[in-house]
Amino acid sequence: MSNEMTSHDPLSNDDGFWGLLLGKKYDKIPESERTLENLVSDFYVGRTKRIDSRFESVDDLLAELKDQSPDRAQQLLLTIWAEEKWAQKSSGGNGFQVETNFEDELRRLEDEGLFVEELIDGFTLVWPSKEVRVTTREDDRVRSRLFERAHPLFVRKDGGGEIEVRGAKSRIKKFSKTFTDSDGVDRIERSQTAQHVIDGLASIFNDEIEALTLTEVEFQRTYLPDGSSLSLSNPTGVRNDLNSEAVFQELVDLQSLSELSHLGFNHNKTGKKVELKVEREETGFYFEIQDRYLPESEKEAIRLLIEDKLGISFDSVYPYDVQLRDSYIFHQILTGAVETYNRYFEDLPEEEQSLLNEFIDVAEIDTYECYRCHEVYEEEKPDECDECEGDSFRDDIRREVSVDDEAIHEAAFESLKEIRDTLSDNGINFLDVSIDRYETKHNDYIRATFQEVASAGKEANTHRYEYINYCLGNGRLPRRINQYLLNSVLVVYGKAYLNGREHFGTIDLHDLLMSDSPEDLLTSAIRDSKSQFRNRIIGRADEAFERLQDLHQRGAAGEFDDLSQEERKELKEDYDYNEFERDVFYLLKFMFLFTERWGREGETETDGCLVIPEDDGYFIASYDPKLTYTKKGYDLDAGEKNKAAWYMVTENLGGALSVSLSDDENLDAHLFVSNNFREGQFPYVASRVQEWFEQSEDVEKEEIPVAFLPLESLLSLYDTFDRHYDPIIEYPSVKAAFRRAFIEKIRSGEDGYSVVDTDACDAVEERVLQALKGTTRSRTLKDHTE
Repeated sequence: MSNEMTSHDPLSNDDGFWGLLLGKKYDKIPESERTLENLVSDFYVGRTKRIDSRFESVDDLLAELKDQSPDRAQQLLLTIWAEEKWAQKSSGGNGFQVETNFEDELRRLEDEGLFVEELIDGFTLVWPSKEVRVTTREDDRVRSRLFERAHPLFVRKDGGGEIEVRGAKSRIKKFSKTFTDSDGVDRIERSQTAQHVIDGLASIFNDEIEALTLTEVEFQRTYLPDGSSLSLSNPTGVRNDLNSEAVFQELVDLQSLSELSHLGFNHNKTGKKVELKVEREETGFYFEIQDRYLPESEKEAIRLLIEDKLGISFDSVYPYDVQLRDSYIFHQILTGAVETYNRYFEDLPEEEQSLLNEFIDVAEIDTYECYRCHEVYEEEKPDECDECEGDSFRDDIRREVSVDDEAIHEAAFESLKEIRDTLSDNGINFLDVSIDRYETKHNDYIRATFQEVASAGKEANTHRYEYINYCLGNGRLPRRINQYLLNSVLVVYGKAYLNGREHFGTIDLHDLLMSDSPEDLLTSAIRDSKSQFRNRIIGRADEAFERLQDLHQRGAAGEFDDLSQEERKELKEDYDYNEFERDVFYLLKFMFLFTERWGREGETETDGCLVIPEDDGYFIASYDPKLTYTKKGYDLDAGEKNKAAWYMVTENLGGALSVSLSDDENLDAHLFVSNNFREGQFPYVASRVQEWFEQSEDVEKEEIPVAFLPLESLLSLYDTFDRHYDPIIEYPSVKAAFRRAFIEKIRSGEDGYSVVDTDACDAVEERVLQALKGTTRSRTLKDHTE
């Protein structure tokens, strides 16, 4: 029987295999056209040179595949695919020396649960996997299932005992841990060197590198007042800007090369991008090249060229004490880095040592390592090894550096607490400044409250701010800061300092404790925090919009109709009331910046406070999101009516909202937000609220509406704001139109309540468009191109 394959053979019918090779391109090929000839033709596109160099043409490749068994043909195609992926990954830095049989080590990996595929020409694919939960549609229902998601590592063996691995760093790290468990496998590590690299790196200021154009440079710290990072980028080259009077000496100099974090080059021959990154670890830093865009034939030559011109080695680790400032070592030690402490602590100035001694505890632990099996025992030397019964041990001392976060918090508070009265920053005055402690169940904060006054001529604007500031080191940022989008300044140390923190104003702990003017550091950090605040909101609001839109669409499609109690429970586990409350807050915060999230579990208080500036004050409303997975809608029963009224009465009598209300102001409204209301309950909720007000002696007897904001309407408002984001932010008249129109829709109801439906939202957008007509944005500008 001939083993020649036809277009209907198993090779062309393996959907999973061709989906791997072709990706989304495979999905676009009609099933009737998924012949072997067509699939190989699509595979040939983009791999022309690679395939022609081996088979001369696509027809020769096809003929070779037809001559092979299906398994052997798949192996051949997979090797070509792996070669292409290999060339697209960055080279170097992930080598291993294998002294034992390589095939035996691969089988050991399989025993450890890794999937291994041996290919041709020394290639091997290793597939680390992890369980992920995926939401899928199954007939007329949506379900969440666990699947094993696998991503490849590309392994290549040379003629000797060395192998190189390419792929994602995180997966290589896990692979390395398992692979080097064998006594016959060692990772090829970079070696420590005492070489000083500053002089070599200085060539970026004045020497062109043959074949490469410097297009990007980034310093993680500069001589700017707060040491902010500096990035220069220009596709035609940055050398002139780097050497300009505005940058060189003013912002960076040769010593700043110790703060270099990134260089980007354009490879003149191919036009591809090459990146040089500085990676920092406990004992020093090293250089890593990102050359995944270069052809494989060019990679080694470019590595050697960069090493030669910059005087560096990709195989070396450069100790910090040879290159860096004392403050960097200060923060390294505050990560708990034992090696950094052992190598550099005694060389630090006495003042730095004294500070560190307040914040760290160094424990010395006696250790005993068995000579025979290397089992390690601590504190007491055993008479005999439990593992191998050996009785000879190597004595040593192991150090542990622990960091006292409470002592750091206390020191930061002591440095800031004396700041009082009035501060100034670029024409803005901070009045009635007060610094005090703010403690919650899980975290301690440093609270700063002040009145910000900005004035020009006879005009002035005042707003009260409360900043909940946190000392962030090696742990995680408290969830409350981001989930509630609190105004915050971070006092950073250890890992938080070394890694940086985007979208926050920060104070370097080292600078704070050494400074004679902590108030300057605080005002600068507050300024940075305010300027970055919208960046904190935008990403979260976009993600919240996606989740809420998905919730609305599924509800509108009837997915929540006729569910069992168990099915509703599963839905709540995937997306619960707290997550709904959080996402509603993110959308409101994006549109109305002074919105605050409150609502503690188990407490009778409003979930949030909507604060919208008006011409003569603020429109202030409490709001309460309500999630339901029922067809009938959320049941605003008597308890919810009473709760809404309770919010409004107590807040008018001086509850949490009193910080925003003047003495003669009432709360303006209470909003319910839900993905599905029982509309028939609206009049009864409104009447119950008014009854409570009638019974209260201390609240003015005026109609305060209850407003109902369906999720569909909230999404529509957000969409309007997002689509017209630039003019709403840039033009006060457009922003005022959006706010005014929304407030009017809340106030325009009858019988004590209003419903902000989609028609109302359309009217809000109409007002925005009308306001846009009066801006320069809508006018035709003169053409100056001649």
